[in-house]
Amino acid sequence: MVRYRPAVKIILRILECIARYQSKDRALKTHVIQCANLKTTSGDKYLKMLQEAGYIVEMKEKWGGRTVIALELTELGKERYNWFKRINSELFESDEWSD
Repeated sequence: MVRYRPAVKIILRILECIARYQSKDRALKTHVIQCANLKTTSGDKYLKMLQEAGYIVEMKEKWGGRTVIALELTELGKERYNWFKRINSELFESDEWSD
């Protein structure tokens, strides 16, 4: 039986990845999708949803001769990240869905 992660776990993981990479330097879109262990199509879907909700912003930056997409948590995103952490700890105490 294939078990899928609940959406709340995926969202929390994406926000965690952005927060972690952002604290070091910048959160590149490809790194966040890899960190959250998502396929590109799923990652794009969740990132679009988070951007439309105002949790994250997308910025295009020059890196050498390329343009990269960096992601950043907004103030609302930081607030919701803490909110999702709390929900996660309340709903998934058994660690049944741990990554």
